[in-house]
Amino acid sequence: GSGEKLIIHVKTYKDIQSSEDTRDIKGTPRYLCLTQKKNSYRLLKVKRNPAGTFSISKAWSIDDIRQLRIIDCCRRAATHLADPSAPSLVSPVGEANLHDSRPNLQLPPPSPVFMDNPYPTSPSSKRLTNQGRDERKERDRAREVKREREKQEKAMMEEKQRQKKAEEVQEKMNEQASLMNVEELLTDFNWKASGNAAALEKRLLGELHALEAANVHAIIQSDERVRSIVAHIDKSVSELEVMESWLSLYGAELNSMGDDIREIETQNRALQILNSNQHALISELDGLLTAISIPRKCLDSLQNDPMDTVDDVIRIQESAEMLQKVIKTKLPDGLQDMAAVQDRLETYNIHGNKFSERIFRFLKEQFEYQAKFYFDNKARSSPTGNRKGTTAAIVAQPHEQIEDQLIKYQGFNLWEKEMEPRMYNELQRCYAQAVAPLYERDIRELIDNTRTFYAALRKRDVDELEYIFKPEESRPARALAYAPNLRGDDSRPHRYRHMLRGSVEGVIGGSFNNGSGRASIDEDEKAADDAFAQMIGQAIMTVCREQNYMSDLFEQTQNGPKSFLERGMVYSQVPNKADLYSRRDKIRDVKVSKKILTWMEIIFETLEPNLVSLLEYGVKSDPTQAVSMLGAVEFQQEKWEGSDQEFTLRLCKSILQRLTKMFESFIADQVRTIEETKVTSKKRKGILSFFRTFPVFAMRMEMAAVNVQPESETRVTVTEAYEKIIQAMLGSLESIARESDQTGDDKEQLNATIMYIENMHHMYHTLRTNKLHVLEKWIKHAKTQYDNSLNGYVKVIIRRPLGKLLEFFEGVENMTHTSTPEEVSFHMNYNKTQLRRVIAMYPPKEIKKSLEQLYKRVDKHFSEEEGLLQVVWRGIQEEFIRQHEKMEDLIRKCYPDAGAHLEFTIQDLLAMMSELARKVNV
Repeated sequence: GSGEKLIIHVKTYKDIQSSEDTRDIKGTPRYLCLTQKKNSYRLLKVKRNPAGTFSISKAWSIDDIRQLRIIDCCRRAATHLADPSAPSLVSPVGEANLHDSRPNLQLPPPSPVFMDNPYPTSPSSKRLTNQGRDERKERDRAREVKREREKQEKAMMEEKQRQKKAEEVQEKMNEQASLMNVEELLTDFNWKASGNAAALEKRLLGELHALEAANVHAIIQSDERVRSIVAHIDKSVSELEVMESWLSLYGAELNSMGDDIREIETQNRALQILNSNQHALISELDGLLTAISIPRKCLDSLQNDPMDTVDDVIRIQESAEMLQKVIKTKLPDGLQDMAAVQDRLETYNIHGNKFSERIFRFLKEQFEYQAKFYFDNKARSSPTGNRKGTTAAIVAQPHEQIEDQLIKYQGFNLWEKEMEPRMYNELQRCYAQAVAPLYERDIRELIDNTRTFYAALRKRDVDELEYIFKPEESRPARALAYAPNLRGDDSRPHRYRHMLRGSVEGVIGGSFNNGSGRASIDEDEKAADDAFAQMIGQAIMTVCREQNYMSDLFEQTQNGPKSFLERGMVYSQVPNKADLYSRRDKIRDVKVSKKILTWMEIIFETLEPNLVSLLEYGVKSDPTQAVSMLGAVEFQQEKWEGSDQEFTLRLCKSILQRLTKMFESFIADQVRTIEETKVTSKKRKGILSFFRTFPVFAMRMEMAAVNVQPESETRVTVTEAYEKIIQAMLGSLESIARESDQTGDDKEQLNATIMYIENMHHMYHTLRTNKLHVLEKWIKHAKTQYDNSLNGYVKVIIRRPLGKLLEFFEGVENMTHTSTPEEVSFHMNYNKTQLRRVIAMYPPKEIKKSLEQLYKRVDKHFSEEEGLLQVVWRGIQEEFIRQHEKMEDLIRKCYPDAGAHLEFTIQDLLAMMSELARKVNV
């Protein structure tokens, strides 16, 4: 039926017919099936229909079955089936005794054990059955292993299997004849359905063992002694079961006691944990109280104790440190959120805010008081004015009194920086505003003391500034520079001309003195240069010192403490004052750098306007002062480049830009003056005014730039100024000379050549003599122009005394280019007769007369300027000798048989020229 499960079945026969000879069993087969449905068991009698189906013919409840009757024929059949070679008819799950010869077999009352064994068994038999089952399982596993091994060896034993195959077939055929219907038996075991020989073998072996066990059980029950033994065994088992129940009860009691013990141990551990937690809680609370508790004395100290001395400051800072530690304490595991902790911390925050406000008010008052006290003291101690004729020293006094009084409050500033940034920034602004008037007065004093040096320059006449190009310059009396006192008096307005007799090194060292005893370089100009350099150095050092001190005071240094707890010592005065002038590395924090720049702009707000006023005043007094100013400012800029002095670098950059514009404007005016210089036809000779001025201008530039480095921007600016002025000078000279050439007059052209010689010689001589190496390129250019102009002048000037003679031999030389030297004498214009006639025209007497006239003319051209007459006359002498040698050589080549020679010799020429030179010098 539905939900009914087949546990085991046994095949039996109805209407059995057996034969002793054939051992065959014939009859109608029936099946006894043991089934389970829920908790009830049934024994069913089932028959097989012809169609192959099964039907239940009768059913018994397992509780109604009390005995089974075994017929004799079945014993024989059972004996036959007990053969190990025959398959078992009993399933290993259920056991039926077919060997018992007794007609009646008593069955025990039904019990749950019947599911495994239909016969009642004792505990010992249960153990035997279980042991047998374990043995069968072990054997089954062994057979499984063996089969696996046989499968692996199957390939090797194929030959033996073929040999045994015939024997096995024959043996099976014999067994088929002696066994009952094997086919029906195999059908009963569902052989064809499963087809698994191993499972069939296992099942048959199980039924065989069960059958053997049933036979043993039947034998035992057939003997009275065995029954007595079994009864005693059953009684013993009952006693043992009673003992077992007592033992179970005792075990239950022991287990209960064990549970109680374990419960007690658990409670004990819980109590230990509770005790430990309570101790830990006490320790935690002690630590919490210690962490968030501050003595009342410390809190009162923050609000009431004085802050005037170092000891006062140290005591208050220690109390503030305790307060800050409590405020910044981070409590673990939620303690921070406790109401009591929050209330306590809120109270301490209020004390901290009050302390911050007290520090802010106190420091603000200190800044204002110390600045006012210093200002008033210095005003009383300073003289009302300088005595007449004296000059105050250009020195900036540091504010050491203020610095020493405020340095002890570094820690308070650090507290404000960390706890109240807004008040901290306001304190910095208050400090900057407090000290700004002090530095404004100091800078004004520096600038006023420097201004007096430029005031001395403004008292001079315009003519005294000989290094300034002027459109109309009065020229002094002309004299031979190397001649003794030929109209060579010294004029006072032109004392700068004496610089041109020495060198740059000599002038710088002051080695040359003029007739009045004054140094070759003007003392007022040198003093003004030095005064400005001293002033700008003092001003920059003041700015740098103040920035370093303010950074230390407000703890804005890179290596300074980052928090109030890391603060350093409390100093009674600045520990290392020399360090305030030292250079410090650039600040990496952009915000801090901008903040410091803001301070400095507030403190030195008037510095740049005052400096610009001084620059304009000094440049107006002497435009060349811009060069020395540029050099001094650029030196300070290079000194502090790459440091944290951002304000100083910006100040220097701004001043340099202004000075550069002033100087470039001055140079543009000078160039314009040079280009606008006009020279009349009567004055187109001699040295032009700007050529006279330029060497003095260059000397003044080099004096002003004496401390300038060759690669500096100031040197580049000065060099560019030289280039512009020299280009303008050469352009004007060329323009004036071109105007002379356009007239077509030989005299004007000669004057233009003379002007080139004089101006180029003056430029070359003065620049080279004064060792102005920066103008080496233009010195070489002037020398080249001078040599070319002098050669042209000499060639032109000697044509007056030797005109026809030179023309004749020039023609002879030209003839040698187209004819042989021997053919020249046959030419009509250059024959021997013409040669003798031309030579006769220039006797020594005529040559001497012509030389005297030539010397007078040259003296008229050059006698007034710097000994140039001797230089030109020497050039004329050399040209005469060269022409004499050239003419004698042409006579020897072209007229070898004429026997003609010039009537004057080289010795005659040298004697005549020397005599003329001696007459002039007498």
